[in-house]
Amino acid sequence: MKLGIFTKEIHVEKIVNYLNNNYPSIDYIISTERSETIAYDFDIGISYCFPYIVKIKDKIWYNYHPAPLPEYPGLTNYAIPIKDKVDNFGVTLHIMTDEVDKGPILRVKRFNLDSVPVSTNELGCISHYYLFQLFKETVKILLKQPKSKEELDEYLSNCSTC
Repeated sequence: MKLGIFTKEIHVEKIVNYLNNNYPSIDYIISTERSETIAYDFDIGISYCFPYIVKIKDKIWYNYHPAPLPEYPGLTNYAIPIKDKVDNFGVTLHIMTDEVDKGPILRVKRFNLDSVPVSTNELGCISHYYLFQLFKETVKILLKQPKSKEELDEYLSNCSTC
């Protein structure tokens, strides 16, 4: 089983370090390239804060979204939840479809905000911390290719090492 991970350059080092240190047997490629004609060989696609839909047919795709869905879809503008004075926020794992952030939601990891963040940068940093925690909690499970929240929940409830 081989992962195809698409992300921004800023996230590459932490993802590579985590996978190499914790799952040395996982085979993966990692790309920061946007291309309509990607010819990579992998079984499962992961979009980790990658701002583009990668169109490769016949593959299951998971998207790590740095905000809670369905409340905050699209490219996250952290000014909106600050303006909304939210007292909790979250990050999301969902299956990707051809429509941006419309795929079935598998996980929303919520966290309380002790006070309204004072800047978009602060909320962005908090969100990205929790997004990487969600990635670490689910990457091994995604190799089992759950296609629904129910399948992921069942696997999590029966997994003593997750």
